Amino acid sequence: MRETLRLLVVEDDPGLAEVMADELRARGHRVTVADSVGAARESLADAEFDVALMDLMLPDGSGIDVLRSVREQELPTQVIVLTGYATLATALEAMKLGAYDYLTKPARLDEIELLVTKAAEKAQLLWENAALRVRLEGGGREAFPGLVGQDPALKRLLADLDKVASSPLPVLIQGESGTGKELVARAVHKRSPRAHAPFVPVNCAAIPENLLESELFGHEKGAFTGALNRRPGLFEAADRGVLFLDEIGEVSLPVQAKLLRAIETREFFRVGSTRPVQVDIRIVTATNKDLRAESEKGSFREDLYYRLNGVTLRLPPLRARAGDIPLLASHFLERAGGRKRLSRGASEKLAAYGWPGNVRELQMVVQRAAVLSQGDVIEAAELQLDPPRNWRSDAMGRNLTLAELERQYIEEVLARHDGHRGQAAVALGIDPKTLYNKLGPEKPRRKDR
Repeated sequence: MRETLRLLVVEDDPGLAEVMADELRARGHRVTVADSVGAARESLADAEFDVALMDLMLPDGSGIDVLRSVREQELPTQVIVLTGYATLATALEAMKLGAYDYLTKPARLDEIELLVTKAAEKAQLLWENAALRVRLEGGGREAFPGLVGQDPALKRLLADLDKVASSPLPVLIQGESGTGKELVARAVHKRSPRAHAPFVPVNCAAIPENLLESELFGHEKGAFTGALNRRPGLFEAADRGVLFLDEIGEVSLPVQAKLLRAIETREFFRVGSTRPVQVDIRIVTATNKDLRAESEKGSFREDLYYRLNGVTLRLPPLRARAGDIPLLASHFLERAGGRKRLSRGASEKLAAYGWPGNVRELQMVVQRAAVLSQGDVIEAAELQLDPPRNWRSDAMGRNLTLAELERQYIEEVLARHDGHRGQAAVALGIDPKTLYNKLGPEKPRRKDR
């Protein structure tokens, strides 16, 4: 169980509430204080708590009303009732309604701490059970929604995903644009103990550099021109859940430094603030770049790379798993509605195409054809594909066969890695033995001068 707990203290006596909050914070916990039924409900709606310490006598009602709200919403939060002797009967009523336990005032801090720890263990167990149910219920075709295919490289990736999802390790997803990196990130979240909590995606490349820090960490009122109100950032929005930083390779070095500190300490400062904010999040990142190579060039911090690279999941490009194209096309046709299918000629045309935009491009091509096709069968002529690039035809302009396309692309990737077959196999998302079978014995390499 996590040592830092998220606690809600519901107490209308400001002096008592302040003493309890300060003492619990001194023990490393994060504490929110509410002084009424309304404020408690707002806090529970805005954030998740392990334990709520609940006074029963509140100015706008009873703590029993808050307890009912917790149980009706099936929140994992455990409620410990704080009561005076005169309201002991009400405290016992609260127990019948699902309160974890009660304490009579004044309670010793070590007594509160012990009970809070036990209650939080139950809350954590409820969260883990909920995540397990999600995994069991998703055991069929939708076990990994959107990740369709039978290619061995994809199957290996999904098997690795299933193993790392339950761990707290950060996950780095590498793959070309359009291969489905966000789908993988969402699958990690869905199959993890944090499945009950938020999944917050951030496209780092789409946010201007001068705004990215504020978007991630939030800002205080007046922190800069246009900051008219205090605004929490995406780190806070992802508290207890997963923060997905897509296109992490596009982040500038100054923001990388602040990201590194926030990820290491789980603490950051809103822009314009001197008060730290603590969060409990899991970081998942994605990139179409080789971050290790970028760090060697000095464009990406090496320490941040190693912090993000807890586990690396590499998504193969669509052209490296051409056998999955018919399955994916059928999947997208099904999602488009209707009962349309591809003709044999259309399937062959899709298989022969190079798919520079990967799965995203295939989805748009198939869905567009489903809308524009006149009949139930989509013909090859109805598939609108981008003109072929130079590497897809030979010197005579002849259309290449699928085998020739594959060979040409493999040789292109091999050349980009200076003939290193191991590196090329990683870039292609295939086993080195598979690459050997496709290319044959390796020719002796010329020694560097």
